[in-house]
Amino acid sequence: MNRYEAQILRSLKEGPKSFWRLLDEQDEHIQGFVARVKRLLAEGVIQYREGKFFLSESGVERAQSLLPYRRATCERCRGGYNPLFWEEAFSLYARLVTDRPLPNLDFDQGFMTKEDIFARIAFMYERGDLEAQNILILGDDDLFSLALAATGLPASITVLEIDPRLVEFIGERTKENGFAIEVREYNVADSYPLRDHAFDVLVTDPVESERGLIATLSRGAQALRREGVLYFGLTTIESSWHKWYNIEKVLLDMKFVITDILRRFSAYPDDDNQFDEVFYDRTMMRRLLAVELPLPADADWFRSSFIRCEAIEEPRPIVVGKVPFDRSFYLDDETVATPGYGSEKKL
Repeated sequence: MNRYEAQILRSLKEGPKSFWRLLDEQDEHIQGFVARVKRLLAEGVIQYREGKFFLSESGVERAQSLLPYRRATCERCRGGYNPLFWEEAFSLYARLVTDRPLPNLDFDQGFMTKEDIFARIAFMYERGDLEAQNILILGDDDLFSLALAATGLPASITVLEIDPRLVEFIGERTKENGFAIEVREYNVADSYPLRDHAFDVLVTDPVESERGLIATLSRGAQALRREGVLYFGLTTIESSWHKWYNIEKVLLDMKFVITDILRRFSAYPDDDNQFDEVFYDRTMMRRLLAVELPLPADADWFRSSFIRCEAIEEPRPIVVGKVPFDRSFYLDDETVATPGYGSEKKL
């Protein structure tokens, strides 16, 4: 058996699992994962009852050589980085984001946990990308700018954000707390609005359609100076290894080298984001299996890797100028967890 099948079988060897828990404990692209589950169901290796998958007798036999799944990572240190490294900043951020705007599904929004945000900041600090740096955030539904400002370490923080609610919210918190944050409304599909190659660090969590990814990373290339640092999130849920390969080639063409990939470093929990039936009805993922998937999800199944790139010379954007902004900016054949579909029909 290959490793993806082994991941499923060892997970079920621990005990019956929901779709969401099973998805969280493997790392194949979601469409490949669903196809594999369908095949195992058809072969009678696994079965499904009352919202849970479990091994059949033949499945138990097939999984005989596998150990039951056990989590090998530390949940408290968030992948090796202490989210409470700046405990006062963490507490301040928790207060700052009270009454934050909830995600707008039309913009494919969803924010990560506070702990994961500060684990990212701890990593950036370790790599020398925080203190006295001019930082640009491209899209800020995580309110990452407020977390950075709470540390007091960056030289400047600039935010470009499409959602006017978030622009207003960040602006209000900036004024109330005397932060040095400049925030303005901007759609990444439009031409880059600031001076080229003026920033030391850029942080973004782009949409995962290949077209949207390339446009967003190109804005980063246009924003960053020589030796500038690009941070972005990318999943294996909505991006196959073929897409990863294409994106890595684009990064090389833009004169970036990948220095770090922190696997499954950031979680986007349903509870915090209040993702409910409305959210799932606007995705294709619930339609992939011919079984009813119970909600709420019992695992933080949507996790992204945190990728750090460094420019070896002045970056060269692949995309310059305005690009079409339609549903294909958010959606491709792999973005089945993106809420880009109307509940009344699918594309």
